[in-house]
Order: sequence, then structure tokens, then C-alpha cells
Amino acid sequence: MTRKKPCKVGQNKSEIVRDVPLACADEQAAVEFMEKRRWGDSPCCPCCGSVDVYKMTKRGSDEREQHFRWRCRDCASLYSVRKGTVFEDSRIPMRHWCFAFWAACSSKKGVSAKQIERQTGLSYKSALFLMHRIRFAMQDTSGDKLTGVVEADETFVGGKPRNKTKQIDSGKPGSSHRTRYTRKTPVFAAVERGGRVVTRVIPRVNAKNLRQAILDTIDVSARLMTDENVCYVVVGKQFEGGHESVPHKNHVYAKGDVTTNTIEGFFSLVKRGIYGTFHAVSKKHLHRYMDEFAFRYNTRKVDDGERMRLAVEGAVGKRLVY
Repeated sequence: MTRKKPCKVGQNKSEIVRDVPLACADEQAAVEFMEKRRWGDSPCCPCCGSVDVYKMTKRGSDEREQHFRWRCRDCASLYSVRKGTVFEDSRIPMRHWCFAFWAACSSKKGVSAKQIERQTGLSYKSALFLMHRIRFAMQDTSGDKLTGVVEADETFVGGKPRNKTKQIDSGKPGSSHRTRYTRKTPVFAAVERGGRVVTRVIPRVNAKNLRQAILDTIDVSARLMTDENVCYVVVGKQFEGGHESVPHKNHVYAKGDVTTNTIEGFFSLVKRGIYGTFHAVSKKHLHRYMDEFAFRYNTRKVDDGERMRLAVEGAVGKRLVY
């Protein structure tokens, strides 16, 4: 009888997963980790694009100087890995950026700024500053519209409803008593079956706002699926693949392959994250949180290391200032 060869502990981990613990503990390791994620084996100048660059070191030694800067021989500019990214001009140590990126990418429902505050020793203000910029790095800027079979729906996120006794539907087409008598913020989302999800925070659930959100995110060649909300009727006529709906008010949630269960599943992740992790999200910053949830959903088929690599790459070329 042959025995299985004993496996080495952690041998299946990716390079990023192996390097993250040291990058979260040592500043130089964190800088070199970010440099490798950004430039690979060919560091270049973010000002002119030249690859004729070298590391700045302390006088008389090979040790890197305090700010881990590089110099370009072509344009003579001094820069670091922070240049041209969401962490440019930030005094937060790079090891804390690495830890926050890892926590945001490996947590199923996100990580709060209070958690980052407790685990890094940063102030809450700095932790919130850091997390908002990571969410900005996760923002999808491709502008590609969804195609194929697309499910669209809206939900409400935020504070508690007020004046419950007044929540009576006006009966007018497209009216929503929840929009009129709640502090919750409406969020529109559309998902391509087996593919990406896109989100939009909208001021009010009505035909005009939903039509704009749909046409901005879904290609007209798609086959659109929604619930019975009358706001979707007119815009649905523009789709070449047709528009089909399911009457949720009649407790019907699927008619053959016509369903909105996929987008409802995404909304369930958002709600669990809001209620269980963040607890309270302001309307002003809600779109940042939606970008974070959408990013994790769109990278659900890759491991945590690859997800972190994509997030760090997304940080390049973006700036978010006060």
C-alpha cells in the first residue's frame, strides 16, 4: 500500500499571499511589495515613462533612503511608488496601506474603518481616509456596458423609515411611497448573468432616473429582466433582446429563465455588509461602498491574492483629495 506524499504547509499559496504578512509588518518590505505590484521587474518613471531609473540610497551604503525614492536619469525627477496613486502625499505608512488593501480584498463583506483603526493604531480619521481611497481604487472606470442577459433592480440602503403610518402608495404610475417617506437612499444595480455588476446611487426611484441609469450601464442589444415596476416599461421597449419581468407582488419570483434572483443575491451581500460590518453609511459616501461591493463581486472567481493585485493596479492614475 502506497502512502500519499506529505504536502508542504502553504505550498499552494500564491506569491502575493506569501508576501503579504511581511509587507504588513515591515515598511521596506511593504514599499518593495507595492513596487513589484505596480512595475513588476521594470520600474519606470511616472513623469516621463523612462525605464532608465535607479534607487536613491544613503550616502556611502546600499541601504535605501528614508522615503524610498527613485530618480530618473532622463527627466531628473524624484519619485516614489506613491506618485500618481491614491496614496500620493499620504503620511500613512505603506505597511498600513498593504494591510488595508488585503483586509478589504479578503473579507467577504468588507472591513470597517474602526477595525483598521484598532488593528493598525491609526486614528479613525486616518483609517477612514485610507479606506475611502481604497474604495476609489476599486471603482470600475472601464465604461463597458453590460450585454447578454441582464437583470436590473433597485433597493434602498441607509437609515430607518419614518412616518410608517403615512407610507401609502399614491396609486400613480411610477410613484414609490418608500421614496417619499424614508431616509433610505435608493441604489440601482444591474448584473450580467455570469458576469459583472454595475451600481448607481440615484436621488429618487422614478422612470427618468431609472431610464438614465439603465441606458448608461446596459447595452441596448441586451435582454433585460426586471420586476413589475412600471418605471421599466418604457425604457424596456428600447432593448433589442426584449424586456421581461416577474410579478413579485403576486409572489412570483421566476418564470422559466426570467428572474431577478441574481441581482437580489448581490443586494443581499450589500445589506449584510452594511448591517453587519459598517452599521451606518452616509448618503454622501454610499457610492464608494457600492464600488467596493461591486469590485469584490466582479472578482469573485479569482483568489484573494489576485483580487488584491487588481485593487492595487486600480490605485494607479487616481487621486482623491479632500
